[in-house]
Amino acid sequence: MKKYLSIFKFELKSEINFKIDYIFSLVSYAVHIFVFYALWDYILQGKDILGYTRGALIWYIIVGEFMAYSIGKKNYIKVSDMIKNGDVANLMTKPISFIKYILAQEATCVVNLVINFIFGIILGIIMGGALSVTPIQILLFLVSMGISVLIAIFIQVFIGMLAFVTEENKSFYLVISKAMLLLVFTPLEFFPSYVGNILRFLPTTYIVYPPGKILVDFSLASSLPLIIGQVISLIVVIIGVLILNRKGERNIYVNGG
Repeated sequence: MKKYLSIFKFELKSEINFKIDYIFSLVSYAVHIFVFYALWDYILQGKDILGYTRGALIWYIIVGEFMAYSIGKKNYIKVSDMIKNGDVANLMTKPISFIKYILAQEATCVVNLVINFIFGIILGIIMGGALSVTPIQILLFLVSMGISVLIAIFIQVFIGMLAFVTEENKSFYLVISKAMLLLVFTPLEFFPSYVGNILRFLPTTYIVYPPGKILVDFSLASSLPLIIGQVISLIVVIIGVLILNRKGERNIYVNGG
């Protein structure tokens, strides 16, 4: 466990050194929120839509953007490059797990999470107004956020590990990221029923939609199924990662890298 903690500390120091990246990330975050704030303000004209007020939609978008900006968009490239340039083969000669090594690196997103969470709350209060929340709602929201982060991290690892079976995996990233972005700015209820039914079966839906829904339109009856859906999605993605990792290890041992 100590070796993975050391990897985490090393990567964390590297992350913190690039302060300018955080500044520009926050500026981009704020610009996206402002653009969609103006868009929904114009569309709603002071009215509610499907139970969502303007303030609720702003908070929903802030949660969605929080997820999009907190988890590195190109983290899958690090995993993919390690596989393509042979670093993974060198890593397997050491007493260390490839998956745990990657997860120790990915855990550095905690810096982005904390910074963006504080910044998001400030933006939400300024643009959407303060929300009235209950203790159980806050608890379920935090649980949902935690699961969302894990799903997002494992999806990044999954895309990167596709390099074990395909030469180029950027197209997979583009498709999966766009599927997630569908729910960043628009709640699931706003889509036609046939589109919504498809989205409900995608793990990417459970990165953004559940925490946003729980925060702005809470009911215990609807929140628990969403969290269960998140857990199922997380398990599915983890199984996919384990399958790819096993296949990759087998190829490396048989072919020598």
